[in-house]
Amino acid sequence: MAVEDQRADKTIRKILVGAMNALSRRGTHKLSVSDICESSGVARGTFYRYFSSREDVLVALREHFKEGVAESLATAIKRQPDPAVRVQVVLDTIIDPRAAGGDWSQMFDVAPAFTVAFIRDTFPNLVDVLAEALGPAANESPLVTGGMLTKRQLADLFLRSVMSMVFLPGNRSDEVPALILSLFKTRPTREDEPRRRSRSRAS
Repeated sequence: MAVEDQRADKTIRKILVGAMNALSRRGTHKLSVSDICESSGVARGTFYRYFSSREDVLVALREHFKEGVAESLATAIKRQPDPAVRVQVVLDTIIDPRAAGGDWSQMFDVAPAFTVAFIRDTFPNLVDVLAEALGPAANESPLVTGGMLTKRQLADLFLRSVMSMVFLPGNRSDEVPALILSLFKTRPTREDEPRRRSRSRAS
């Protein structure tokens, strides 16, 4: 990639990150090009070199969001590739607000219609990203090995559970991560049972 193309990609990303942050504060009705420029730290002339309007930016945010989540997951997995902790790594990354690029609970408060439409439009692609990131952990889930769910359906359930924690906070929302982790716990086989009983007697 040419240096000029790299610079353009970096500027576009900067504008989109700024737009997400501004959107979290201002909502769609109050959001202006000036807000986006101020939040991203670019001049209006630079903004209009890459986008024709704020609506143009809002459309581009969908792909930016999906790519940002995918990159965050890839980085986290590369840092901790052990399949034994894959579910925890994916869960921690998805919950981390830096992966989303904005405060979603705040965005839901200031722009509920846009936020619901945004999640609805990006959800299928995010499920695909999540299914790929879970990889071997999804293959070994008892729900998948038992034929109750496909890998993609498991990723769908995973993501819906996380979304409920973000958008429907409550007294028991802190239990959601444990619930998600339980979806991937393998059940002991019949061969494992004698070993478990012998360990229990020994202790």
